[in-house]
Amino acid sequence: MSKSTEEVHFEYKYPATYGWIEVKLPPSLVNHIWSCVNDAHGNVKPSLVGHIDKSLAIKDKNDILWKQLLSQLVDAYGRKWDHNHYKVPIRKESNKLKLYLQQMWVNYQNQHEFNPLHNHGGVYSFACWLNIPTDYQEQNQIHNAKDANGGLNSAFCFHYTDSLGNIRTTVYPQRPDMEGTMLFFPSKLNHEVYPYYECDEQRISISGNIWLKEK
Repeated sequence: MSKSTEEVHFEYKYPATYGWIEVKLPPSLVNHIWSCVNDAHGNVKPSLVGHIDKSLAIKDKNDILWKQLLSQLVDAYGRKWDHNHYKVPIRKESNKLKLYLQQMWVNYQNQHEFNPLHNHGGVYSFACWLNIPTDYQEQNQIHNAKDANGGLNSAFCFHYTDSLGNIRTTVYPQRPDMEGTMLFFPSKLNHEVYPYYECDEQRISISGNIWLKEK
């Protein structure tokens, strides 16, 4: 007679971690951003690490981007991952502090230029591509990347560590169908932009930071 086996119960445990939100913008918001870009003024390059042609300050006219998208992304991020990644407790019902779009700028990048590994100040940041003149697959057939173990020409990358301390990378290939895509993420999430080659047209993107302030 065989012995009965006791049933073993187990649970999966997930360590606290933080992701990001990817969103495809509707044409109305893309047009709004282009309108803001067309009125860009003020060189912000000295405050940034990007090795690119120019970065200019832009203003969210009538707070449209904030009201119609960014404030909703803040709420969505809080529902999914909470806001505990930030050193100051953030509670929507707080009567003392509020989040706001502190700065926004447009980047004009030429071939061979790049944005090295970095992160931002504030609570949340975002990046959105307006014009991508290159195709990731074609860029990684160029002589410097062809046959390499993983292509990074014309790529945007997030870098982070997993629960074992291993460095992980998520690659966003840069190609025209990524135009109008925004990534929304905690400001301290490390990221970088690799160069592209054999193309005289500029890559145009915007970035911005969301901070806390007293009401």
